[in-house]
Amino acid sequence: MDGANDERRSSWRMSRMSRASRPYSWTWEAFANPQAWSNFETTPIHELWQVPEEIGRNSVANTSTDGEFDTRKVYKDAHIENIEAQDPNTSQYVTGARLKLMSLGCMLMMFLVNIEVPVMGTSLIAITDDLHGFRQQGWVVTGYLVTYTSMVIIWSKISDIFGRKPVAILSMAIFTVSTAACGTAQTMTQLVIFRAFKGIGGAGGVCMALVMAYEMVPKHKYPIMGVQVAAAVALASLVGPILGGGISERWNWRWVFLVMVPAGALTIAILTFIPKNFPHQGNKNYVALKWWEKFSLSSLARFDLIGAFLLLGWTLLLVTVLLEAGTEFAWSSTTSIALLCIAGVLFILFMVNENIITKDTWIQEPIFPWRFLKNRPWMGTLLQVHPYPLQEPEKANFPSISLLSGIPYTTITIAIPQKLQTVYGVTPLQAGICLIPFNLLITISAAIINIFVMATRIPPIYLLLAGSLIQLTGLILFSTLPTTASAVIPSAMYGYQVMTGWGIGMIFGITLLLPPHVVEPRDLGGALLQSRVLGGALGLSIASAVLNNSLTSNLRDIISSNQLATLLQNTQAVRLFSEEVKGVVLSVFLEGYNKQMRIMVGFTVLQVVVCGLLWRGGKVEGGERGQIRVVVEKENAGNGGK
Repeated sequence: MDGANDERRSSWRMSRMSRASRPYSWTWEAFANPQAWSNFETTPIHELWQVPEEIGRNSVANTSTDGEFDTRKVYKDAHIENIEAQDPNTSQYVTGARLKLMSLGCMLMMFLVNIEVPVMGTSLIAITDDLHGFRQQGWVVTGYLVTYTSMVIIWSKISDIFGRKPVAILSMAIFTVSTAACGTAQTMTQLVIFRAFKGIGGAGGVCMALVMAYEMVPKHKYPIMGVQVAAAVALASLVGPILGGGISERWNWRWVFLVMVPAGALTIAILTFIPKNFPHQGNKNYVALKWWEKFSLSSLARFDLIGAFLLLGWTLLLVTVLLEAGTEFAWSSTTSIALLCIAGVLFILFMVNENIITKDTWIQEPIFPWRFLKNRPWMGTLLQVHPYPLQEPEKANFPSISLLSGIPYTTITIAIPQKLQTVYGVTPLQAGICLIPFNLLITISAAIINIFVMATRIPPIYLLLAGSLIQLTGLILFSTLPTTASAVIPSAMYGYQVMTGWGIGMIFGITLLLPPHVVEPRDLGGALLQSRVLGGALGLSIASAVLNNSLTSNLRDIISSNQLATLLQNTQAVRLFSEEVKGVVLSVFLEGYNKQMRIMVGFTVLQVVVCGLLWRGGKVEGGERGQIRVVVEKENAGNGGK
């Protein structure tokens, strides 16, 4: 039995290697080498990666003593749920009313989680003014993003053991209860703590939504699910600023959170319709783990808890220094130096931990597999890619996320509404409306560029570079906006939003096509879903620190220390100054916002440089005419093990 299965597995691998080496398949060369793009023809990527039934069933899991298929014994890098869900003989897809309800549940989870940053952009000024904590405004968003970042892969592994249904309900329950708590917060500290718990629930919500969306339908319906999830994300980006601004203006900022509670409760109610043991509900041979087996040490050992805590530790300490240095304590103070040193040590320990558990002798699934560092194109992808629903089974379960592209998006979403409300005195709702060009162009550009790439023979690497340069141009223009206080919003700001949004949308849309062609399918999870959110958290922390330090250093000689302290708690205090002082203070605010855009320019320049990591021309080691052959083999020593 084992010998026959080994022979079939070997034949399958040779077939995959043969297909991967075809000169005109969709390979890395076709993406990044202009000479190869003219010969491009689409070969369905899922045909290259699909595992034959008999190999998947015998190599991924063991057969029990009574001859029944035991799905409880799996290799850690095997996605048995995907294999079974794609096999009509062992799994039954969700259909009818239950499919519609589950689809609605996934869309609601994606909408509620992704609306968090946009809705904060227009309501944050009202929140900080009421709770007297403008200086701490960066924590409200980054507190959510940091915990979100560290928990994504943990939720994924929890669902592998405890099941999709209970984990989806639990994560949304945490998200909903934390949302209600945010609406009742009486201090900024309470709000930040509740937002951190909300990030934990949000990570599970978006992870489960993306996993389940593609497990409940056959492959030919993946595009439909992709459109639904993408629509939920796009709607959240467009509606979020208007919703946050309108509620803050019409009622009270607390209702920004409280109105989400019924939506969260409705989502939980819909999730109760998920079939028991989903996605194995149609597999008669599936044996669910008993509750004591789920809590056994062998099950819990699959979680990279040490990596998650180390990631949370070093990012939280780094964010603390970025947000507090220069205001609570000096950059050169013992506190700053100590926090930075501890963060550095935790980062080193995190990398060492990931290196150790990447070896095949460990059963944990690492958050950041060490083999990433040995794949130059993939490191470039990690730094650039944005999350969108993917159209193949290997891509669908985990979206690809970017580090660099998340920085300007998150910062602009927060900074522009703040600037409009603080300096130009517009209402929160007006600020949300003013942000429509930015978010709308991102959505339109991402959709158009995907159609354009697939309909033309222009190498996507050219379009990727063009998108980065357009984004760079828009941000440079943003940083040159006038710093003279005025009651009139510069009309050029809307044009700069269009340009910047178009560039960011191109990056988001093009890199949708990239990840599965430069990396093994098993690496499309973990670090990928976290990198864009991590980039947004760090970028926003830096931008907030720049603004706070600019205000503190430039206003110290203009207004008294008491007035400065009041202003850093409530921006409406600027209206109490004389017209002369008010004009100077608002000019300092404008200069601070321009400095934020200059920081974004620096990150975008780095993004352009990263495009060089994605470039391939001529002959490259590892494949004919520069092709990269990606073959998933556990025994592949070239990738350093697992």
